[in-house]
Amino acid sequence: MMKTIITFILTVICLSGFGQRKDNRIVIGTADTVYSKILNEKRVVYVHVPDGDKGERYPVLYVLDGENHFESAVAIVEQISGIIPNMVIVGITNTNRERDLTPTHVEPYALLSLNESKQSGGGENFMAFMEKELIPYVDARYPTINYRVFSGHSLGGLAVMNAFFNHTNLFKAYIAIDPSLWWDHEHWIKTYQAELSRRDFTSKALFVAMANDMPAGIDTIALMKDTATIAPVTHAVFPFVQTLRSTRPKGLRWGSKFYPNEWHGSVELNAEYDALRYLFNFYRFDMGRLRADPELNADSLLNTHFVTVSAMMGLKVLPSESNVNDLGYFFMGINKLDKAYALLKRNTINYPQSANAWDSLGECYVAMGSKQKAVEAYQKSLSLQETADTRKKLEELQSRKP
Repeated sequence: MMKTIITFILTVICLSGFGQRKDNRIVIGTADTVYSKILNEKRVVYVHVPDGDKGERYPVLYVLDGENHFESAVAIVEQISGIIPNMVIVGITNTNRERDLTPTHVEPYALLSLNESKQSGGGENFMAFMEKELIPYVDARYPTINYRVFSGHSLGGLAVMNAFFNHTNLFKAYIAIDPSLWWDHEHWIKTYQAELSRRDFTSKALFVAMANDMPAGIDTIALMKDTATIAPVTHAVFPFVQTLRSTRPKGLRWGSKFYPNEWHGSVELNAEYDALRYLFNFYRFDMGRLRADPELNADSLLNTHFVTVSAMMGLKVLPSESNVNDLGYFFMGINKLDKAYALLKRNTINYPQSANAWDSLGECYVAMGSKQKAVEAYQKSLSLQETADTRKKLEELQSRKP
């Protein structure tokens, strides 16, 4: 496949964690071109890769309507990284939205124009493009792990629900934001609702966001008694969520939220944030409790927590080098060198190619009075990356008398 890298730039807002070029532009990702044999066209995707530790790999968030939602997704993930894992973000831009995001062909009716109807029903081809072309392309070229989240709003939410039911194992988690479940007179969603109690969704997660699309003076009780044409999205989504509550699908971890002060066009930002917080509510380790009670076994608690996180994500997840490093220095600062050593030593095991991890371990050895081990740690750090700071510390240490 052909790849074209184009700098994707935000010139108006500055967001922490994004790369800054010498000309002071803020770069949040690249525009990558993938040729699809299945769709017989070039597709442009926006890709954001975190500025993480050397060799680190990340879960992937695939966002539909990328031309509209990529920037906000990057901002959210970067802002709450640590509460949730940092992620590679792939924004899929549109060429034919009605074709790609609709699961079935539908004849025109009150909610669907003739032109929209003619193009509808290409959802399965689009999912084949994702499964057989886009995802392998991303995994081959970017630092990914086999944990994928799929997010979409409106018709994008409908496409997410199609993937949830018909390509369940392609993603670990699904975010459907005010999904257009009104599609096909609601027949499509009602067919799949009936299957919820018979399906196994073990290790899968789903978040459904619902905007307040109801006219003034109409509540949900009145809406359910009326036709879907008053507020078609709400009319279809509320019963689906009620079905989730009553059927309790096997193995599925799911959540939902109603946004009374947001409408269909404004709900996406808040919902994306809430969805990611919900889907990864198991991820965050509370470093504050170790600072509050330094007698706790920090190394053991961290390991236990991330064993649980690994089980939830279905793959081995390590605590971030930076968090462990900060905690190690905290224990060095209060002269609990055994605890600091356990943490900083484990960082070199988890991230053996990190010059910073070896440098920090060297400082711990110095504090412990282990000169030779400190020298060896600094030398290892410099073999990975030459830095003036580490070189200075090594030379000063070697110049000291035994």
